[in-house]
Amino acid sequence: MEEKPTEELDQVALFGRKIFFLNPAYSIRNDVIPALQDKEYEIYIIDNYKDAKNMLRQNRDSMCFINVDAQLSIDAWFNFIKSFEKEMILKSTFIGIISERIKREDRTIFLSQAPIPGGIITIDEGTELITSEIEKLLIENNAKGRRQYVRANLTSERDAAMFWTSGDKLFQMKLLDISSVGMSVKVPIQMAHLAQKNSLLRDLTLRLGTKQFIVDTVVFAIKQSGNELIWIMLLHPNTPNQVRTAIRAYVSEAIQKVMIASINNKTLDDTDYNDIPYYKIVSKRQRNV
Repeated sequence: MEEKPTEELDQVALFGRKIFFLNPAYSIRNDVIPALQDKEYEIYIIDNYKDAKNMLRQNRDSMCFINVDAQLSIDAWFNFIKSFEKEMILKSTFIGIISERIKREDRTIFLSQAPIPGGIITIDEGTELITSEIEKLLIENNAKGRRQYVRANLTSERDAAMFWTSGDKLFQMKLLDISSVGMSVKVPIQMAHLAQKNSLLRDLTLRLGTKQFIVDTVVFAIKQSGNELIWIMLLHPNTPNQVRTAIRAYVSEAIQKVMIASINNKTLDDTDYNDIPYYKIVSKRQRNV
């Protein structure tokens, strides 16, 4: 077995793995992915296979679950997956297949000839079982690393902010990042006297896009950045589950948007995966065995 460099293993152990679903079916998109996001896995959706390699090339050691029932023929999907063996970075991708109608002979070819350590999961198993199977693979491959919560950087987001009324003054705080357990905000230096470490701040208004929530927080740490302060705050244990769920949904949308933006200037994959002689020969030869 080929061993990975120690620094690569350390990166996975520390930061975990990004998880991609390529061309996910309706039930996966609407049931399985949200269930996994609620468990704090860092998940992205790739709608078009032509974007897949660009995303995976810049996210080494990711996990990618591919729906082979649409966009390409089954032979072309075989060739697409097999082609990962030709690039060192893509070769590091952990691949699994999700399908509703893959045939027995195709299943045999994929499992015996293509790099699919995640195996083949069939949609007719039901979404709860599919979620359980995928989560087992995520746990086995240390998808979370040491971090336990997915965090979104919000420094460029104009629709994310916090407001707090103290006395007769309303203060606006710029959200820098957020997760379902807490956030960091930039505040004016004039607010320095309003909170210390472990201060309980009640009735803050959290605005995320078009949604607003009233939350209580505890100041975990305070840092100074020039003429401004950064408050690192934890959501109070009394925060309703539906608020945390809404935050997770916002985080997922935010990191997905950043991921899409990261490949905006990349050339689409225009390979004709139906016309790769070597892989085509392998596929046909296996079918005739």
